[in-house]
Amino acid sequence: MPVYYIDIPVSKLKVDLLNRKLNKSHLSSMLSVVQKSGIKHPIILRDKGIDFECLLGNTRIQVALMLKIPTISCLLLTHRYYKNLIQITSFDDFIDRSGLSKHEAVQGIIKPIS
Repeated sequence: MPVYYIDIPVSKLKVDLLNRKLNKSHLSSMLSVVQKSGIKHPIILRDKGIDFECLLGNTRIQVALMLKIPTISCLLLTHRYYKNLIQITSFDDFIDRSGLSKHEAVQGIIKPIS
């Protein structure tokens, strides 16, 4: 399954508030962290044909909407091949493109497969 690293307008992402518990203290702490240092870890999305389903990062999307951040970095998991998107071919490729350290990436979103 191809994985792409994309910057996507936050307005195109949807947060499913009805099917998730809202932890107000976590949301407020995320707001302060993002205001200070931005959103470091990409959102994990799955291509659902017409739109994208958020697999990991609903709170980050919600914070980005609240702070009116225009675009956000995402990893897109899909069965389609896109010519105009950057395909991630390895964990090291992801590290290079995202600008994260290996420690940040392992702690935050994904672990390398040996």
